[in-house]
Amino acid sequence: MILRKLVGYLFIIAAAAGMLFSLVGLITIWRYRPVVTRSVTDNLALADRALGTTQDGLTIVGQMVQTTVDEVASLQATTQAVALAIHDTNPMLDSLINLTRIDFPKAVGAAQTSLASAQGSARLIDNVLAALTGIPFSPVAAYRPEVPLHTALAQVSTSLDTLPSSLATINTSLVDGKTNLGTLELELNKISETTKGISLTLGSAQTVVDQYKDATTQLKERVEAAQRHAQAWITAISLILSFMLVWLLIVQLGLGMQGFSLIRGQREGR
Repeated sequence: MILRKLVGYLFIIAAAAGMLFSLVGLITIWRYRPVVTRSVTDNLALADRALGTTQDGLTIVGQMVQTTVDEVASLQATTQAVALAIHDTNPMLDSLINLTRIDFPKAVGAAQTSLASAQGSARLIDNVLAALTGIPFSPVAAYRPEVPLHTALAQVSTSLDTLPSSLATINTSLVDGKTNLGTLELELNKISETTKGISLTLGSAQTVVDQYKDATTQLKERVEAAQRHAQAWITAISLILSFMLVWLLIVQLGLGMQGFSLIRGQREGR
């Protein structure tokens, strides 16, 4: 009998503790529900603002990447155009190099040879004209030029002496220029290939930025939806917890009644 009485008191104590826990839980749930609702709402609003700022930052980054892509593409097109122009000048430079190395020197040499031959003829002509004008009562006017013809031709031939060295200098400059232009063309082609690789990398970066923008947009929409339904969700959770605690309270009442039954049964037995 003592054991039965002890069990009854234990049931009553357990029921009282469970009922107290349920009542305190119910009071705490509905007391702190506004606080929890406000805290969740504020945190969601903060997350929404952070996502909005992230969206703005991604938009700016995307614009900068796109601008860089356009500039790099323009640089690539420019370098390709310049390299092509340099490449197209090579045949002209080859022609000029051949002219200054072979054709022009030959022409100068031929001209000097012709002038040397003409000097002999000119000297003969000068002597003939001088002789004709020296005859008394000759109808031919006096022939006294300031510079005889053969002398003028000799001066012309002498003036051509500097041309071969000048042509050689020009030829050397053209050869060096062609070499330098070839190097420049090679470097421009390298720059073009490098900018092409940069353009591809930036294109990939733009794709990644777009993906992040889409993910941020979806997450922001979910946060905004959570903001709209946060209060209803917290109320629903509070109701569920309250139902569970009320159910526990009812169970504890049953346990307490069972304890009283055990004690009453013992007394009635006496």
